[in-house]
Amino acid sequence: MYIIPEVKSYTPCDKFVIDGCNFTFIENIDERVKILAKKVTVGDTNVEVKVEENGSDAYKLTLSKEKIVLTAQSQAAAYYGIQTIRQIIKNGYCDACEIDDAPDFKNRGIYFDITRGRIPTLETLKELVDNIAYAKANMLQLYVEHVFEFKEYDGIYQRTGYITAEEIKELDRYCKENFIDFVPSLSCFGHLYELLSTEKYKHLCELIDYKDTSHYWHERMPHHTINPSDPESIEIIKSLIDQYAPLFSSKYFNICCDETFDLGRGRNEGKDKARLYVDFVKKIIAHVKTHGKIAMMWGDIIDQHSDLIGEIDEDTVFLNWNYSAEPYTKMIYNCANKGKTQFVCPGITNWSGLIEFTQVSVPNISKMAKCGYECGAEGLLTTCWGDHGHLSPYYACLHGLVFGAEKGWNVNSNNDEFGKKLDLHYFGYEGATDLYNKIARSHLDRYWYHLLAHYCADNYKDTCMKTGFKPSPDDLTECFNLCESTIPYLMASKWENEKARKALLCVANGVELMIAMTMSYVCGEKFGVNLEDAENWLKEFKEEYLSESKMGELVETIRVFYALAQKFLA
Repeated sequence: MYIIPEVKSYTPCDKFVIDGCNFTFIENIDERVKILAKKVTVGDTNVEVKVEENGSDAYKLTLSKEKIVLTAQSQAAAYYGIQTIRQIIKNGYCDACEIDDAPDFKNRGIYFDITRGRIPTLETLKELVDNIAYAKANMLQLYVEHVFEFKEYDGIYQRTGYITAEEIKELDRYCKENFIDFVPSLSCFGHLYELLSTEKYKHLCELIDYKDTSHYWHERMPHHTINPSDPESIEIIKSLIDQYAPLFSSKYFNICCDETFDLGRGRNEGKDKARLYVDFVKKIIAHVKTHGKIAMMWGDIIDQHSDLIGEIDEDTVFLNWNYSAEPYTKMIYNCANKGKTQFVCPGITNWSGLIEFTQVSVPNISKMAKCGYECGAEGLLTTCWGDHGHLSPYYACLHGLVFGAEKGWNVNSNNDEFGKKLDLHYFGYEGATDLYNKIARSHLDRYWYHLLAHYCADNYKDTCMKTGFKPSPDDLTECFNLCESTIPYLMASKWENEKARKALLCVANGVELMIAMTMSYVCGEKFGVNLEDAENWLKEFKEEYLSESKMGELVETIRVFYALAQKFLA
């Protein structure tokens, strides 16, 4: 049977058909468990559900043709057990068996960027919750800089798009209904481009009189750290937290504080960067505590000053990340050796492209999960970033998001069977994951990032997006042919999940275009692709984009892409 996540212990016997269930609940069952049970097809198989309440997420299923017994160690575990029953029915048959199952990580989260261009609708975010809950994830975080109705960002969020307070509260309610902890995540130190670019607050920027040297999609990434020495800075951060924290029921608050690249390079030149960093972080954490919340923070900067990590409040959760196929894990071991609470945070490598690179994300998530488990990490948080306009549709990130949930539950699950499970439970088409992987391989590298670098070089005197990307014509031809081979199948096949099929078709067409544009600046060839093809794809992309997201920065994406198409395809 194909179950996501792969169960820990499974003892099969005789097969029998199960096409629906009739539930009986033994005392004190959470209403949320009963709501999920109503999603299971009604049938002749009787299911008895009982909860023993010892706080664990473990559950046991005893299945026979006559009866299924679900014994759970908590209400959440009962919910997970019913998700497994739903998946068993999806398989179309069942083994008379016993399943003993429990997660490897207490916290199994998804981190989703809604700041850098694409802002999902509330409907799409609820669909994300449904999909990760089906894979037994229990945490969600949305990355936010300026895309909320903060008073400090008035005039900015209206331009870039935003999520509302009412949407946050409704999503918080929906997450709780699905045993998911919805954790606020807010940039509080670095990555404050939109705030620190304004006339009102630019005096708080670490860099003095900084002028953009590249497109603002890239400027958001390396620059615009707030000046921790100015007393006004902490007051601004406190205000942002005060407006945001009360909307969430979670006990956590992610203050981010990552990639403060500019610290000590401007207004604080010559000062102790470690001291500046740690003292400001301590102030932020102290304020988060006034809201009754435990701070989370990315671990990349504090790892550089590990001798001061003991000064950070002991209940702070460190989020240690790395995104390569052979991930750097020293920071995970350092955190464990110092007795600090941590999550390991792999990535799905979708950023700056149209689809995740499964050839990188699969080994990255697998190895980070195993390292975190060995080091006693309390959670696994799989990240989906949106650098440079967030071109990748939600369904071009789904593989990594679900794979991360799987590894959060079972670090030793069989990677070779994952695609078959994804086909059955999420795409509804046998062979869908193979097509997904072909498109990912044809992406070769983030074409969008490198094309954007050329755009910046033409529009700015200097650019911090210099790139030595120069693939060979043979590599590009191979990638073009690989991508092109997926398109007839995506056009003709019938998927149960039509949204996913259309999204991946849009991605395949877009990757083809980007390869052709890249080929043009490598050796002048265009694979027979012209400007009209780009115009048609932009219409397709706009339709796909607006089917799942708000307008966000779609207009800018179309403007830049069309300018590049004119340059390389006209």
